[in-house]
Amino acid sequence: MVREVPHFTPTTPVVSVLMVPHDAERTVRRAIESVQNQTLKNFELVVVDAGSSDATARQIKAAAERDLRIETLYVDACSRQEGLDLALERSRGAYVAVMDPDGWARPTMLSSLVSRAQEKSLDLVVGGFGLELVAAGQPGERTVAADDVTYPTQHEFRADAWRLFETGQLLPASAKLFSRELVESSGARFASGLRGDHAFTIAALRDAERVGVCGGACYRIDRSARSAGAAEGLPKSFGDLEAEHGALLDLYRHWGLDGDAASMGMLQNRYVEQLVALVEEVCRPRGIMGGSEQRRAVAHMLGTEHARLAVSVARPKSNRVRSMLVPMRAQNVAIVCAQARLLSLVRHGGGSDVPADVFV
Repeated sequence: MVREVPHFTPTTPVVSVLMVPHDAERTVRRAIESVQNQTLKNFELVVVDAGSSDATARQIKAAAERDLRIETLYVDACSRQEGLDLALERSRGAYVAVMDPDGWARPTMLSSLVSRAQEKSLDLVVGGFGLELVAAGQPGERTVAADDVTYPTQHEFRADAWRLFETGQLLPASAKLFSRELVESSGARFASGLRGDHAFTIAALRDAERVGVCGGACYRIDRSARSAGAAEGLPKSFGDLEAEHGALLDLYRHWGLDGDAASMGMLQNRYVEQLVALVEEVCRPRGIMGGSEQRRAVAHMLGTEHARLAVSVARPKSNRVRSMLVPMRAQNVAIVCAQARLLSLVRHGGGSDVPADVFV
């Protein structure tokens, strides 16, 4: 059941900011306030509470009562992706942005993204973000940002997109501004079978014509590796990896760049980096799987068409990932498992060998 709280905004908002919190009482207030404190004031914030059982709904309601720019929906239970689609359906802005309940935006984020979009008539503006990731009790920080650039043509963006994919900046819906026209023409929606928000971004990228990048980081996310689901819920996570890799290959085929060496190299390296992280998770000491279960799971992962091709051609930058390639190429499951257990014992921090978008 959906309980909708009506609101009134005197003018059509320039930007619709979408947010779906669930049991986020420790962070949602900061996230909402970071939107309220934007230097660009003509926005709407559409918040769908996904069945929270803590104080999240009360905090959202309190903020909405004081700010008519906040529209709220309370849903008994739904996924983040389903909630974002609900928020998108109710939004009215000329541009769309996505806010994480454990993220916060710099005060100038919306004004910077909108100014760039309007000045250059852009379909999509890509911002940078900072990520604080806590894994196994070890915090790690990354800044994922590129230089300021506006791509003159669609072809030039597509040819250079591999660089943004490689760092993890391009796939998350967060820290980006999508034109309403692009969203509607592409049919982009969040609940489309891929993990996180990536299906929405991939759909929008297929035929985006005018793209720009705002240099520097305009957004911050504080997240734990376990809650982000990077290596949780196996074999479901491996299924997610397979599905996303297939979707990215299909995107590059649509772009006519499936023969481009730099682009294909990025995709295969990206796949192998995440595959190794999943194998480590399966084989970690004191994990939920016994030895025979570990070997069966690893054999399944190494035996797919995507895995065989990627392992045979990948040239990853990480020494720890490269150290796994020889036994993986030989399909020597026993050695792969032994090596993965060793790597999991000496790992410090979280997720340093995989793209940041795995967690966003």
